[in-house]
Amino acid sequence: MAGPLIEKLSLLEQRATAWAAFWIAYFVACQIISDDRRFEVLVPFSLAAFYGIPACLYAAWLWKSRRRSAEKTGLREAVATVRPGWLFPRIDVYLEGDYKLLQTRRSLRVAPRFNGLEKVPVFIGGEETDMIVIFPRGRFSKDTLYTVPVKEIEPDTA
Repeated sequence: MAGPLIEKLSLLEQRATAWAAFWIAYFVACQIISDDRRFEVLVPFSLAAFYGIPACLYAAWLWKSRRRSAEKTGLREAVATVRPGWLFPRIDVYLEGDYKLLQTRRSLRVAPRFNGLEKVPVFIGGEETDMIVIFPRGRFSKDTLYTVPVKEIEPDTA
């Protein structure tokens, strides 16, 4: 089951690349029609496209790195508890005979929606800053999986 789950990570990479292509096309279209007075309102939006292109390419690169890391280590079954946190919640992950404290990473795929989940079965893959946690429920369907990028941090000492 781990193989097909890792392959699905390439969909996230492809989606980010597709968004970059969209922003490139939008930016070019805005530049072409910017001379027409009827479309002057679109010119400021081309700035959003200008910043969207590198952001999406960077996201695609990050997902590719996470996928490679997960392919290298494989996916492991674990039990996770999501600590309350608004932007970057921490996730306690209990593997068989091991414990990891993970911090969510900046991404559009966020974990605050899982705040308060306790002892939920998850899959964990990757290492160091290129890790993923796969939760058992998606955004719109409870039968789908939801991947969240994370990095390993030192456990709390307090």
